[in-house]
Amino acid sequence: MWLLWCIVGVSSVLLICEAVVEYRQRGKNLSHSFVKQAIDTLPDGICYFAPSGAVKLCNLQMHRLFRSLAQSDMQSFEELQKSLEECDTKSGIIRLSDVRQTYLFPNGKAWRYSQTEITASDGVVYTEVIFSDVTELYEKNLKLKEQTIQLEKISRDLKVLSDNVSTMTKEKELLAAKTGLHDRMSAGIIAMRQILQQEQTTEETADAVSLFQKAVSAIKNDNEYPLERGELAEFMRDADTIGVKVELNGELPQQQEQYRVFLIAMRECLTNSVRHADATILKIDIQEDDNCFSIRITNNGKPPESKVTPKGGLLNLYNHITNLGGTMDIQSNPVFTLTVTVLKSKEGTE
Repeated sequence: MWLLWCIVGVSSVLLICEAVVEYRQRGKNLSHSFVKQAIDTLPDGICYFAPSGAVKLCNLQMHRLFRSLAQSDMQSFEELQKSLEECDTKSGIIRLSDVRQTYLFPNGKAWRYSQTEITASDGVVYTEVIFSDVTELYEKNLKLKEQTIQLEKISRDLKVLSDNVSTMTKEKELLAAKTGLHDRMSAGIIAMRQILQQEQTTEETADAVSLFQKAVSAIKNDNEYPLERGELAEFMRDADTIGVKVELNGELPQQQEQYRVFLIAMRECLTNSVRHADATILKIDIQEDDNCFSIRITNNGKPPESKVTPKGGLLNLYNHITNLGGTMDIQSNPVFTLTVTVLKSKEGTE
């Protein structure tokens, strides 16, 4: 009986060992199948190539993408590279970017190609190729470009509107100056008629003659500065019209945005110097270096009674300057001084 039990026990142990070995072997066979099934479910295209270039492991998505590229089944790494190089001429697939290696397929999907080398545990180097679905990013990029075009159009419209506002402001100032000129001429003519009737010379006589001379001089300047000479000539003419001498040192920038901002600053200072300081001379110094332009504006009028805070026209000027990446500084004592610095545009610098 003991011998029988020993034989049964040994047989049982052998059967258990054989079952364990078979199970382990079956587990190994199933693991490869599981790996293949797992990568087939991935949305991206994945393929591994052996050192010889032959396909080692490839999922279904990669097979579909390659068939769209070459209208055939993929056999080697060289075939894939050749298909990518010739995709624009044969498959109708568009290469969106050479740097990012992005491709647009006929179904509207965008894929980004990447390849890396992977070293296995046994030292063999495999080439890993992945096609990542970047369709959502591509569509958002298209929308961003459309929005950029719309913003550029809005920016151009705002610029035209800003130029129109600037023109209307200049016309309003000129109209006010001409209205004041008309009033001074009327007063001067009336005073001259009274003087001629009274036939006497007094201090009022000298004032009336001076007023009449300024009016005549303004009319003369209006004829000497035609509109065709540009915005700077208009500014000089307007300054002469209201009786202000402009001392301009330096040249205005050739770059359009910087030129326009400097003219706005000059006109604002001209208006304020007459309105608040009773100035007769406006001094303008313009300088240029490698990176920026600067303008410094002062006048011979009375200094401000308190610190000048930007508002109205000065505040609008400040907004123009900051949009160009520049700075504006206002000094109230001992005399009013406006200093503006704006950066050169890249095109102008080049």
